[in-house]
Amino acid sequence: MYQYRFPRSQPASFFLNYLVVTALCLVLAACTVNITPGGSTTSQCQSNCTVGSGVQGVRVYVEPDDGEQVIINAITSARKSIWLEIYILSDRNVIRTLEEAANRGLDVRVMLEPHPVGGGPSPAKTMDTLAAAGVKAQPTSPSFPLTHEKGMIIDGTTAYIMTSNFSRAALGGSSGSSGVRNREYGIIDTNPQDVQAVLAIFNADWNHTTAQFNDPNVVVSPINSRNDFNALINSAHRTLLIEAEEMIDSDIEQALASAAQHGVQVEVILPAPKGSSGDSNSQGIATIKQGGVQVRGDTQLYMHAKIIIVDGQRAFVGSENISTQSLDQNRELGIITSDAAVLNKLQATFQKDWGVSRSA
Repeated sequence: MYQYRFPRSQPASFFLNYLVVTALCLVLAACTVNITPGGSTTSQCQSNCTVGSGVQGVRVYVEPDDGEQVIINAITSARKSIWLEIYILSDRNVIRTLEEAANRGLDVRVMLEPHPVGGGPSPAKTMDTLAAAGVKAQPTSPSFPLTHEKGMIIDGTTAYIMTSNFSRAALGGSSGSSGVRNREYGIIDTNPQDVQAVLAIFNADWNHTTAQFNDPNVVVSPINSRNDFNALINSAHRTLLIEAEEMIDSDIEQALASAAQHGVQVEVILPAPKGSSGDSNSQGIATIKQGGVQVRGDTQLYMHAKIIIVDGQRAFVGSENISTQSLDQNRELGIITSDAAVLNKLQATFQKDWGVSRSA
């Protein structure tokens, strides 16, 4: 185990640069990376940094089309346990269904990010409500600036690996007076190797230890997400179709621009810019457009999805944004799939979104 502690006299920019470079080096060396409280990083070499060929035999659901019922049904169907590690949990129907499961005697555990960006319903109050019903609820691990993961395990045999929080806007409802609904995806995975990896991550975060797993199809920040994103983008020969909420990472932006310059048709859908207040993605958009990437903003749904489809043969679906913090510092969870039915659904939905989006 290697550990480094920052000198306190260094400026904040040094810390960020160090984290990015360290994460890159350790990932390329097939190592895990954990950023711990107090500004230290730890690494432990594992053979989990090889990019997978993609799991098959999984299912996909699409929001807002499938609504909250897909999650309600999953929780209701549980017979032994429901383990949930998620960034935002605010949908009242989901909360009530979790409480009912605990009342049935199931092992219901919830880890909730205590400080989500943008505020919203109090996570502490949500955890108190759940605990009063018998749910084992606690904040997510302090080892990460944010736990942005959206992962659920039912009965220890089925993993839900999602782009969506459990909020109204994410599960087919509308957000406030604007009536905005999100584009989201979720993979339902019963592959034992994948489920065991997600269980290992949950247990490590629950117990504040280091995650140990060996599954090339599971994409985890801050362990292998950057490596996998770069590898997927660089492996494209014909097409790259991307839906993302953010475009705020120069390394990935350059990789996308390079792919386009080498003849790959790269199409990216991002959220439509809001008003004249500026867009945090504007610099990233300019960079990739200069390289020949086609970029559009979705004007009908809020583009909260995070997918990468490579040559119609492999796809990433998960919580990772294309941002430096998401790839290098947060706890995030995704999956690589090569399932033909899933790929067909992802591509059809992308083409639908592309058709209603406007050039950025």
